[in-house]
Amino acid sequence: MGRRKSKKIITKGPRNVTTGMCPLCKTIGKIFITGQIGEERGKCPACNQAFDL
Repeated sequence: MGRRKSKKIITKGPRNVTTGMCPLCKTIGKIFITGQIGEERGKCPACNQAFDL
């Protein structure tokens, strides 16, 4: 029997997160992108408010 090779686990963050500045609380960090394509809105985890991109 041959040797079993293990696969390397690649950890990626969620695809709907970008880095930027919140226009409401001026915090620099993660910005979550929500909504349909063409109608995206950003959501700041620090102040928990949604805003237009």
